[in-house]
Amino acid sequence: MNTLTLGGLLPLTDGNPENTFKNLGSVRAPGDMAINQELVNTLRGLGLNQYEARAYLALCSTGANTAGELSERAELPRPRVYDVLKGLQDKGFVAVKPGRPVKYAGMPIQEAVKTLKRHRETQLGDELKRIEELGTSLATRLDKASPPSRVSAEDVVWTLRGQDALYSKMSTMIAAAKSHVTIASTAQGALRKIRLHQKELEAAKQRGARIHVLSPTSLGDMAKLVHGHSKGSLPTRMLLADNEALVFLTEEGTPVEDEVGVWVKSPHLTASLRALTGAKG
Repeated sequence: MNTLTLGGLLPLTDGNPENTFKNLGSVRAPGDMAINQELVNTLRGLGLNQYEARAYLALCSTGANTAGELSERAELPRPRVYDVLKGLQDKGFVAVKPGRPVKYAGMPIQEAVKTLKRHRETQLGDELKRIEELGTSLATRLDKASPPSRVSAEDVVWTLRGQDALYSKMSTMIAAAKSHVTIASTAQGALRKIRLHQKELEAAKQRGARIHVLSPTSLGDMAKLVHGHSKGSLPTRMLLADNEALVFLTEEGTPVEDEVGVWVKSPHLTASLRALTGAKG
């Protein structure tokens, strides 16, 4: 197994950040420290820059430092050291001890990673919310700007690639369903689809849409969402909603990026496929 070392003092297992730095917070070494570049690179993978990584390793190796001491031990430009420390504090990697002089200490890596994860989750939530708001705004503006659509054979048959694209289309279909939703899938696939689209299915049910599942699995706590459950299977996975059909063309277990499906808007075809599933009502 490959190992990393901190200044030649402590062997550290590489891989998972929490494993890589498991004992880092307890290392103490007198005097200056030779910075291990492999550890610097691993920290940079967590989002720290070069100076921040060097400063954090120096703090973990030597204990509490003043800004001046840290500048020397981590070989940081003196004008940059306060910006570096503020960046580490914002990310949760450094604690500050007020006094004269002010001292700085590295947080245990397990705590620092947890803080970093919370920050990233908050940022991701904000970014997803922004994307959703922009999508809603664009949809409204584009609907107003678009001329009335004229349905043709080209308009009603589309090929979709990638599981994300397929599941996004499923979400849209269920969200618009007023009459019925039918899901035919494998044991694992049916539960996955129901759980991922639970909110849309609940809303469709409240609108009066009848939800039917064809799958050889027990639905467990998800059974409350459906009106009918047939414990059978078809060679093809599909989702039917009112007059739309989404049919998966690839087998269960295909890599998510290679999933392929066909979306068809056809009352006749959808009714025919729905009859195959045994859905009633």
